[in-house]
Amino acid sequence: MEPIVKLENLSVVYDLGKSNETWALKDVTLEIYPEEYIIFFGPSGCGKSTLLYVIAGLETPTRGKVIVDGKDLESLSKKEIINFHCSTIGMIFQAYYLLPALSIKNNILLPQIFAEASSYEREKRVKFLMERFEISHLKDRSPSQLSGGQQQRVAIARALINDPLIILADEPTGNLDSKNAEVVLDLLEGLNEKDKKTIIHVTHNPQNLYRAHRVFHMRDGEIIRVTRNPKKTSPTGFAQEKISEMEELAQLYPWLPESRLKAKLILNHFLFPYGKDILSKMEMVIDEYLRGKLNKEEMFKKFDQPEEKGGLNLYTQKAKELTEKITKMVKEIEIVEEKKAPTLSSVSVQEKVIEIRKYLLDEYKSQLSLEQIKRLDEFLEKRIAGKVNKKTFRELIDKPFKEGGVGLNKRTAKKFADKVEIILMKR
Repeated sequence: MEPIVKLENLSVVYDLGKSNETWALKDVTLEIYPEEYIIFFGPSGCGKSTLLYVIAGLETPTRGKVIVDGKDLESLSKKEIINFHCSTIGMIFQAYYLLPALSIKNNILLPQIFAEASSYEREKRVKFLMERFEISHLKDRSPSQLSGGQQQRVAIARALINDPLIILADEPTGNLDSKNAEVVLDLLEGLNEKDKKTIIHVTHNPQNLYRAHRVFHMRDGEIIRVTRNPKKTSPTGFAQEKISEMEELAQLYPWLPESRLKAKLILNHFLFPYGKDILSKMEMVIDEYLRGKLNKEEMFKKFDQPEEKGGLNLYTQKAKELTEKITKMVKEIEIVEEKKAPTLSSVSVQEKVIEIRKYLLDEYKSQLSLEQIKRLDEFLEKRIAGKVNKKTFRELIDKPFKEGGVGLNKRTAKKFADKVEIILMKR
């Protein structure tokens, strides 16, 4: 399936070359597929609205490509851009932007006039939308006579009047109370599920994230990670896979930076029998180590020292074991990342299996038979799909071939299993 939106190395820079140069977007590359519900999520000023306006053709990128519905926006003439806005894109804003001098009906109809639709088609379409969004009784009123929720329903009807392929929603519930916000979000979700519209929704509210198929997390003009919703059926045609542990953590803690998520992941793998307070302190220590704020010796002291000295007061032997395990796992993560482990987000399971297997065997000194490779592929497919966990996968590839395993030794099996987990963590 071809993407309906494709951005390649996209950057938007204000005051380029001046002392106050500001990068609103930095080398953003992404693909959005037809009928997906996408959310751009992040704090104010992270670039998510700028990204939306670039897709809408309302913001010109400093560099990079913007391809929407197969059209390179940079190559379009003024007339083609107008047609693009009429037929391809529907915009919903936080501030509604209804014209105060026009009635509700005429506000909705306005894009049809620019599209040069016949009066019969206009009347037919506006009647249908007003009935659908339960605003027919408001058709002769002015926007100032409506509540915020009613105005946003009018704005949604206006965005749909030309039946666009893509709906872009910029903080559409920012001015609404919680009850009206839910109504508007339900309408957007309905447009995606029933009308098969591609929805691209900008929000800073983590409570909205469960509505999307995928969430692009943004910070400082960059996409720092992408998470998928396993509870929503993917419209892309690709198999909906079990999400990785890293994605699960990113969904639970959407505001946390990558280092904190990795710290949580490391703790989850060790399954310590400690209380939440100690685990939280451990996580902070690991986070500092990942960010280079502590070295190995300083991390050990944090674990070993008494609480009055700012430590966690673990037994010295336990502090040593913990420090060794963490540094070893972090080193393994760094090795995998440096060697550019395969990126697996948008390829089939079979392709993922082949990519991971090639990566694992690249530095493997011994030779595997064809039968061993087939069995390794079989177990990799089960691990990617979530049918076996890390421990079972390691046991399967360690088990002798005659007993149904791959026949690797324990050390190699553990090494392979760890590498697979790190690759899946990056998905």
